[in-house]
Amino acid sequence: MKVVHIEFKDQNQMDKAKQIRVKVFVQEQNVPFEEDWDEEFSENYLILNDEEQAIGTMRWRDLGEKIKLERVAVLEEYRNNGYGEKLVREVIKDIKSKTNKPITLHSQLKAIPLYERIGFKQYGELFYEADIPHYAMQLED
Repeated sequence: MKVVHIEFKDQNQMDKAKQIRVKVFVQEQNVPFEEDWDEEFSENYLILNDEEQAIGTMRWRDLGEKIKLERVAVLEEYRNNGYGEKLVREVIKDIKSKTNKPITLHSQLKAIPLYERIGFKQYGELFYEADIPHYAMQLED
C-alpha cells in the first residue's frame, strides 16, 4: 500500500478522490454532494492498494492557526485492514515536514478509536455535521 499526494492540477487523481468520497459520504452516509464537495482549497491524498488502485482518500486545510484533517474515506470493502490508519499517519508526517501548527479534525463517532490510536484526543461537546454526530479531536504530541 502506498500514499500519494495529489498534485493540484492532476484532474485524473482528483476524480479518483471524488469517486471515493461520493461512494462513502454521499451514497453510504447520505451527505449532500454540495456539502462534501465544497471546492475549498486543500491538500489531497490517495491511498493505493498493492494493485495500485485508489481505495481511500483524505484532505487537509491550513486554517491559519491550525491544520484540519478532513474527508477521510476508505471504500467499504477495504475498511478494517489498516488502510485508513496508514493514510492518516502518512499525511500527518507530510504535514509535520511543512509546519508545526496543531492538527485537528472532526471525527464521526465510529472513527474515534482509529484517531485515538494515532494520538488524537477528543475535546468539547458532541455536535452534528451533515446530520452525523461528531467530536472535535486534536493530535497530542
